[in-house]
Amino acid sequence: MQREQLSIPKLLCYALLVLAVYVVQTSLLGAWSFRGYHLDLLPAFVAAAALWDGPMEGAVTGIIVGVFYDLGFIGIDGLYPLFFLLFGLVAGALSRLALSRSYVSMLMMNACEMVLLGLMRYLVYLLPQKGASFSLVLQQVVGGTLLSCLLCFIVYWPVGRISRRFGTH
Repeated sequence: MQREQLSIPKLLCYALLVLAVYVVQTSLLGAWSFRGYHLDLLPAFVAAAALWDGPMEGAVTGIIVGVFYDLGFIGIDGLYPLFFLLFGLVAGALSRLALSRSYVSMLMMNACEMVLLGLMRYLVYLLPQKGASFSLVLQQVVGGTLLSCLLCFIVYWPVGRISRRFGTH
């Protein structure tokens, strides 16, 4: 079995890009919403890294995104890095087995990730502590997922360029 080599410069570029989007998303777009739905592009980084580079880069990018999630969002500390790490591993393995590096694959992976993230938030945080209604949460999850999928090209193209720049694609 061949070991995968992690590219540190590529991961640093991913981390800087995640930081830039995190700053814009939390400062400039924090109060902005489209028909009550907020734009969340951070999960798209995990899907894009897993799609372009495989499970190891997907997992490391997942940890980076999860740490930023822990810094900026309410929830159980440490749960977001674990969720994104596992999603990066599974999505990277799936992309190696069955998916191409196409934009349609990115949309499918991003949609699955956003729905799973919304359901995890509901089951772990919103239901036990707030008693939130499932139908309202589902409406927010679906709307946020559609908005994220509509604009995830903002993440897909730069991650693809970085991957090609530092990879063997």
